[in-house]
Amino acid sequence: MRSLMEIEKELGEAREALAHAEGRPAEVYSRIVGYYRSVRNWNKGKLEEYEERKVFCLSPEAAPPALWPQDAEAADAAVPANRLADREKRLLLFIRPACPACPGAKSAATRLGIPVDLVDADTEDGMAEARRRQVFSTPTAILLTQDGQEVGRALDALTISKLVG
Repeated sequence: MRSLMEIEKELGEAREALAHAEGRPAEVYSRIVGYYRSVRNWNKGKLEEYEERKVFCLSPEAAPPALWPQDAEAADAAVPANRLADREKRLLLFIRPACPACPGAKSAATRLGIPVDLVDADTEDGMAEARRRQVFSTPTAILLTQDGQEVGRALDALTISKLVG
C-alpha cells in the first residue's frame, strides 16, 4: 500500500508532465461553397462567416425527418394559394436575435398578408417548439392551415415570399 507522501509525489510529477505536454493542432474541416475544405485555408471573409455560424444543440433523440426540409420541387413550388384559398392560413416563423437572415425573413413574412407568429429559438419555449417541429436553423417559416396542419416550409426570405403564391 502506498503512503500519502508517495501519492502526492506522483501527482506532482504528473502535474509537471502535463504542464509541458505538447500536441498537434487539429485540422478542422467545414462545408464551404458546396464542398468540405480545411478551415485554415479559407479566406478572411469565409473565416468571418464561419465565426458567425450558430449551432443548434438538440437532444440525441430528435432525429431529422426523412426529407428535410422537403423534396426540391416541393420547396420551390411550395403550396399554391388557390389550393388553400378556402382555409385560413398562418405562418410560424422561427427566428433568433443574432440571426443575420432573420430581419429579411420577417419582412418577407409580413408581406404575405397572413398572420405571422414569431418564435424566438433562443428562448426555452422557442427551442422546445423548434424541437417539436424539427426546425434546425433560423430563419425557418412553416405555413400552417387553420387546424395546425403543416403545408409548406421555407428557409430564407426569397422562398418565404413565394410560400403562399
